Amino acid sequence: MSALAFIGTGAIIYVYNYIITLWGAALLAVGVVLLLLTIFKNSWVTGKNTNTLLRIIELAIALLVGIYAATQHWKFPVTIFGILSASLLFGIYWERTSGGTLSIHVDDTGLKLPVTSRQRFLKWTEIEEVVMRFGTLTVNTVDNRFFQWSISNTDIDNTAFEAYCTAFIETNKSKRRNDEW
Repeated sequence: MSALAFIGTGAIIYVYNYIITLWGAALLAVGVVLLLLTIFKNSWVTGKNTNTLLRIIELAIALLVGIYAATQHWKFPVTIFGILSASLLFGIYWERTSGGTLSIHVDDTGLKLPVTSRQRFLKWTEIEEVVMRFGTLTVNTVDNRFFQWSISNTDIDNTAFEAYCTAFIETNKSKRRNDEW
């Protein structure tokens, strides 16, 4: 998003503003480099340290362009770069706080799902099948909803875990709501 804003603004400044043509070319070049980095070096750009540094640089550039546009009383660029700066601040905050691990709690009452799930709890009566294979936990529900999470380094025996879940699913099948006519 930042790269496209920098490219567009840099091109407009370079073509239409004869006073700061070099600044327009510089902003255009920064936008093109950022876009190329994002396309061809995505794994490097999305690395934790590199990503934070790039976001801070993008924020600084967006704030500088926004402040300059405000001093020139250009309402449209101020709005664009104000929104871009706000979204970059949110991105920096979100990416720094999202590094925590998610957890799924399984007990006699059902599955307590991670915070990112729309539904936070599934009762055993709602669950059709639980499968844990190849580092992925899969939950199929009676109403055809499907949940999947990547599971990292657990010391749980997959066969025993699936047997535990299957036992509770079988026990609670008779308690399911029957909406058939």
